Amino acid sequence: MTRPVDRAGRARSAAVRPDGPGRHVAARPAWRCRACAAPWPCQPAKLSLRREYAHDRPALAIYLCLLMHDAIADALRVGTGTVDPAAYFTRFLAWTRHDRPPPDPPSGSSPAAAPSDLG
Repeated sequence: MTRPVDRAGRARSAAVRPDGPGRHVAARPAWRCRACAAPWPCQPAKLSLRREYAHDRPALAIYLCLLMHDAIADALRVGTGTVDPAAYFTRFLAWTRHDRPPPDPPSGSSPAAAPSDLG
């Protein structure tokens, strides 16, 4: 089974396909959830996407980056007001980061100098 393709030739996930009532999918151009009317991706959509991309988090981030671009383009085209890139990043991408803290630097490497140490 192949996935549907959008105008730009990209494969679309079930996350934006209107497959039926009750599914937490985006309604364009407003980018609100069809099921709960929350800004998309809503919490149920995020949980579904995390499950779908559980073994490929970079692919999830890339996919959502493309959707973020589409959402910004829709907002600019429709003229819904100003577009805040930081807000779109937080809404579409920030939640995809790993829940683990970053690893400690390798032993033997020196920490970066603090700004007060530079001058």
